[in-house]
Amino acid sequence: MSRPRPITGSVAVAAIAGLATGLLVAALLVAGREPRVQQVGTTPSPTTISRSVGPVTVTVPGSVPEPLVVTRISTPAPRTVTRTVTPPGSPSTSTVPPPTTTTESRSD
Repeated sequence: MSRPRPITGSVAVAAIAGLATGLLVAALLVAGREPRVQQVGTTPSPTTISRSVGPVTVTVPGSVPEPLVVTRISTPAPRTVTRTVTPPGSPSTSTVPPPTTTTESRSD
């Protein structure tokens, strides 16, 4: 009996599966070991001294802000004037000059 030759795709799948298994085993070995303690050198621990002191007055120089003043000025609505002007020398269809219209608009 002869064995069939593996296809290139199945070889690639087997290689990736082997790589994944190897990485998983390595991760489990690293996670399960004891942590290493490294001695770099001896550093003297800082000395802490506690003392009780009385109340302390702190003066901070600074400027006092000026009071805020808000002034509201009420302005009336603008006045609108409409006029019709006929230039001199133009032919007029009527002997009576056109009326002057004044419109005032005010909203309070």
